[in-house]
Amino acid sequence: MKKEKLLVPFIAASVLVGASVTTPVFSHSAYAASSVSVYQKDVNSLADYYAPFYKTVEKKLKEIEGIKDDEKALAAYDQLADQIDQFLTKTDKNYAMNHLNSEAGQLQGYLYDSLIALYNYIVDLEDYAYGDVSDAEFNKISANFEKEINAYNTQFQQKAKSYKTKRKVTFNANMSYLLDEDIQPSPTAPPTPADSNGTYTVKKGDTLTAVAKKYGMTVAELKKLNNLKTDALKVGQVLKVKSTSAPSPAPAPQASVSAKQQQIVSYAKTLIGKPYKYGGTTPKGFDVSGYTQYVYKNAGSNISIPRTVADQYKSGTDVKQNSLQAGDLVFFKNGKSVSVVGIYLDKQEFIYVSSKGVKTQSLSTAYWKNSYAGAKRIIK
Repeated sequence: MKKEKLLVPFIAASVLVGASVTTPVFSHSAYAASSVSVYQKDVNSLADYYAPFYKTVEKKLKEIEGIKDDEKALAAYDQLADQIDQFLTKTDKNYAMNHLNSEAGQLQGYLYDSLIALYNYIVDLEDYAYGDVSDAEFNKISANFEKEINAYNTQFQQKAKSYKTKRKVTFNANMSYLLDEDIQPSPTAPPTPADSNGTYTVKKGDTLTAVAKKYGMTVAELKKLNNLKTDALKVGQVLKVKSTSAPSPAPAPQASVSAKQQQIVSYAKTLIGKPYKYGGTTPKGFDVSGYTQYVYKNAGSNISIPRTVADQYKSGTDVKQNSLQAGDLVFFKNGKSVSVVGIYLDKQEFIYVSSKGVKTQSLSTAYWKNSYAGAKRIIK
């Protein structure tokens, strides 16, 4: 059954822009005799209510990442949307959540609205899978969703910090979880490089759509490359996943590396092995652009770059591939859009976040040659 998008309820919208929510009907004098303030109790209640469900959502999204069959993945997303809908309906009727102090109510607004944004994104994802939304439209929807979630997360972090300082409260483990972790769907992890022959062997449960997404191609491109007349696949069938391309330009002798460039490269390498997490911006888990932003910010140079791959691609100065220097950002296409970014090290090697975590790769391999989109220099 096709789902309709949810509208943000009035109370959630009002706390988002700073309006007061309903004043508690209980007497604040009840807290006067208590060593725990109303502000402490409210933030504890908020965290203890939302964190378990956020953990459920995160676990479900990780499970979906491992599903290879498109129909099963869509069914799992549909189930998750139902869970979110049920949780939000329950929240609307929850007395404690509707009687938080106004500042805790604002914090709740960011968490509540993030779930609505996720629910609506799943609706769009299903529309895309059924062909009701074009590639271009879905790319735009995904970019907007990422910005929306990042904005809610930033506002939540800032408001929580202010609340903690102003109201002199401590945060319990559940609140710490909400502050340290994001929830975002990961319909596609970073693309998988082809083997050395530029081929892929079909496994049980594979579909053309799944294989195309895995290698940053459209279904049409994959069918054309393999002269396929139908969408049917056979286990053991060998597919070409990228056409051959001209060799990468020979790199020019690298200019002397500045202290800042060396800082970026050295610090980037210290994070090798840190896990991948869609929407992640800390060593607990990075996505591709969260990693590059974190490295530039924390390598000692304190350089701020935009949050998303698309915005990072618009930053800095264009660099030719044969003029790459340590610390340059290198970009790659997944299909038609630029969706992967890494940091150039030296000798055709770069570092980025794969689905298995932070690792190094070579620009000389077939996959990265074919998907290379350009480079930007942030440090001069």
